[in-house]
This record gives sequence, C-alpha cells and structure tokens, in this order.
Amino acid sequence: MISQCSAVKNLLNHFSALGSKEITTLIPIFFYLVDEKIIATKIFIGLIILYIIGIIIRLTYNKQRPQKRNNRENAFQIIEDNSFPSMHSTRSTFILLMICQYFNFEIKISLFFSLIYITILYARIHKKRHDYVDLIAGVILGTIPFLIL
Repeated sequence: MISQCSAVKNLLNHFSALGSKEITTLIPIFFYLVDEKIIATKIFIGLIILYIIGIIIRLTYNKQRPQKRNNRENAFQIIEDNSFPSMHSTRSTFILLMICQYFNFEIKISLFFSLIYITILYARIHKKRHDYVDLIAGVILGTIPFLIL
C-alpha cells in the first residue's frame, strides 16, 4: 500500500508540521514584516482565541489519541495528550481562511493552499494522532474566529 512507503510517511510528517504551532506562529510575523499589519493582527488575535478555547476544551474534555500515550502527570501533558479538538486542523483551518481572504479567494491561490490544508488533515489521521471527529471539531473551531474577525 502506498501509505506504507517510507517516503510517503516522511512527506506526510513534513506536511503535518505545517499545521504546528511553531509554523503557524510565523505567519502573522511574516505579514507584519511585509507591512500587512491588519491581517497580521487578525491572525495573531485569532490564534490566541483558538489557543485559549483549545486549552479549555482539552483540560475539561478527556479524549485519548487513537495511538494512546500515557504521559499525564501535569496540565501541559494533559493538553498535549488529549486529541479533541485537533489543534492542527483548528490552526490550519483558520490560517487557510485568512490567507484565502487576503488574496480575495483567488481560485488558483485558494486551491493551492486548500491542497496543502487537506494534506495536513490527512497526515493527522494517517499518523494516528486524530480521528475524524477531532478533525471536524477543529475545522469548526478554526472557522469561528475567522467569522468573528
């Protein structure tokens, strides 16, 4: 099966990283550096809102990842260990919508970023970090600040 190939697994790991907190934090910094302060501020505020909501949900709702781990000694480990909602899908959804809006939903750019987005979501399932419920919840959660801001 193609998903068993180590090159595909490696590629999916790299795509999954695009939804990480480290990468998504760089996006508002980039927009700030190119003097697009309004979108930079909106993305920054949106990410803060998403982190606050995500942390509250993960501390109050306990849902193990499909591939279970048992590191639950402190609040940070509980937040990282819980899978609901998928914060990769939350951040990726929000960033996708903000970037597409920035480019006025121009079809080629939107399709390009949507392909990356879908690959990020697939990678989370493939790596057994989330199930579809986690991803759908993340998509819904990531849409909320976009609609508000």
